[in-house]
Amino acid sequence: MMSLRLIAALEDLGVTELIIGRRRHTFLQDESSWTWQVQICGVPNMCYHFGSMTEGTTTPAMGSDIDTLVCDDSVNIMLGWPDWKRGRENLLMVKHVTCSPQHYRLQEIRPDLPLPLSFPIDELCVMDADGIVYRSNRAAGGFTRHYAADNNMPYFNTGPSHSTSEMYDIVCAYRCETLPVECESWFSRPRHGIWPTQEMLQTARELGCFLIPDGHCDSEYSSLEWRVSPSLIERHLMFSMHLIHMHCYVTLKLLKKDIINPYLNGDGKLTSFHCKTALFYAREQLLCEMWTADCLFDCILYCLNLIRDWTISGHCPHYIMDDVNLFDGKINSEQRARLRTILDIIMDTHLAPLAFVKTDDLGVRLLNNVYTVAIRDMKPRRATHHEITGFLSGYGNVALAAGIRNILEVAADNTPDDLCLFLHSLITAMPFHQLHRHDSEHALNRIDGVNIFYISKYLQQHLASTAAAICLQHGMHIGNRILSWYSAAIDTDVASTRLKLASMLYCTGDLLMAADVLDDVERRYDNTVQAICGCKRMDPLVTKPRTVFTELLNEGDADVRKTNRVANCVSFLRQEVFCAPPILHYEMVRGVGDDIQHRDSNERVWMNWAVVDARPFLHYLQYLAFRGLGLRHRQVQAFHSLLFSIKDGLEQKQVFHVETATNLYAHCLEMEGRINDALGCYLASQADVPRNNAANLHIRRLTNV
Repeated sequence: MMSLRLIAALEDLGVTELIIGRRRHTFLQDESSWTWQVQICGVPNMCYHFGSMTEGTTTPAMGSDIDTLVCDDSVNIMLGWPDWKRGRENLLMVKHVTCSPQHYRLQEIRPDLPLPLSFPIDELCVMDADGIVYRSNRAAGGFTRHYAADNNMPYFNTGPSHSTSEMYDIVCAYRCETLPVECESWFSRPRHGIWPTQEMLQTARELGCFLIPDGHCDSEYSSLEWRVSPSLIERHLMFSMHLIHMHCYVTLKLLKKDIINPYLNGDGKLTSFHCKTALFYAREQLLCEMWTADCLFDCILYCLNLIRDWTISGHCPHYIMDDVNLFDGKINSEQRARLRTILDIIMDTHLAPLAFVKTDDLGVRLLNNVYTVAIRDMKPRRATHHEITGFLSGYGNVALAAGIRNILEVAADNTPDDLCLFLHSLITAMPFHQLHRHDSEHALNRIDGVNIFYISKYLQQHLASTAAAICLQHGMHIGNRILSWYSAAIDTDVASTRLKLASMLYCTGDLLMAADVLDDVERRYDNTVQAICGCKRMDPLVTKPRTVFTELLNEGDADVRKTNRVANCVSFLRQEVFCAPPILHYEMVRGVGDDIQHRDSNERVWMNWAVVDARPFLHYLQYLAFRGLGLRHRQVQAFHSLLFSIKDGLEQKQVFHVETATNLYAHCLEMEGRINDALGCYLASQADVPRNNAANLHIRRLTNV
């Protein structure tokens, strides 16, 4: 009964098939999008998400970070001399006498001949006492540290992870296509059960491993050592687990977080990877009949007993690699004794300390399940699931929008003609370019295809607008080909492409058609639409999407990145200037004096564009169109709707470029002849955002300064 009650409590927290599937889908989508954008930008990297966020083994209050590995695919890792490749950056894995079982040195090899490099050629190279040139593992940390300092950003370092955000662990690595000898015995050792299957083992053998810049904790040559990490194999194994295994693992992590590590008083710690290793061994050793809902407590106790046995022997074995002790650098002999004591208490009381787990109120939920006789109230579970789904949708959509922005930044200084050629070449080449995936990664291959579709539509939006701007600049007719690009991109989201089409029609003088497009956008933009900003002004880890939006997403689909329910910010590159209303031209030169020096690394490019939230821009364009058509009643209606959209957007956290929206409203006041009110509105915008705000230019314009 306690096993079933624990499962009910965990499902309240989102440990269900649907939510786990959505977590995996969202972060695998982000992994694919990130890889696409860096490769489009000319960087030969593959990006991977690992850890609990991607596995779906987390809960809302667990505080899990996002583990990202960036793999430099331009480097060829050699296990032996036959692996050498001409013209490539080659590194030979060398098992030096000082290296532990999981570590190697990487010797620098010439790209023109299969010979060792005889002297250091850059700061990445280090020559040891024997005159051998090795690759140092300190470069990634130094680059991130200097980048953070140059841009006045925080710097976080945990082991091999170097990041400018506390919520992201980013590790740089190289990929080795062939597994080293340390992994060979895992494939051939005798097993009592049927997991992992032969098909899984065959796939695992072909996934390879990574070399991470992380030396052994006790090595005096740690700066020269690289740790072997079979992360893709571990992810492959985790994705094969069933829901009961997820329940077991999440419970172990909650016990580790709230019961075990606090007992250790910060003196050494049990990690999630220790718990995952216990799960792997338990999954392999226990019969399938044991992994049932009514035996969950027994499975958890089995895992805890494994960890307890390891504390006695002093050796926590890596599941895949021989002779690796996962206690090294984490828990010493004295700490193992304390760990064994708390494990004994948990096991002797048959998991009674679960009642004291405070994270996500798991203990309270368990006790409620024990003492509540009435039918369970499902509202808290639905609310939690809506919250998780909303976060995932917001994260996925923001990441996609930010990725598109990063791609466009590559061509930010191109001429309009060159930008059109750049975008057209990307759109036509993308369907034929495949990421470096293993054949077994069917889900990722499908996700890559979906991301190609999304990215190409966004790029077509800017291609259409840039081409139309060229035509308007030279007084040329906008042909059917350009209109077909608008049409192909029309469903990027609810509003952005349609608004850019309406803006282009307004600039050509076709006010009736512009008004029709705007009416269509207004019909689509109901109260269930979620505004999305990819300019880093919307933090998906903080901003909660609207409740009505998240409720519509809970229909059983794993993909919660629903573009037909979101409205992205509308952005006009400088090359698209002739398709934007004149007031937005000021947004492209918003820096006054030394304002540009006060932009962070993220703002340096997009602040040279005009970027506005979709709903305020909708009503501003309506005001312009109805004013031109002489429809005074609808013009006044649009004027009031613009003000309401700003106020309501601020309350609902649906406006992210507040200063630009305020400037649009102030311009409407100007057109109404209310110059003093307009000036006051510009001053309010300036007070809210003093620097890099076009309001400074409008104030000078109205005061003749």
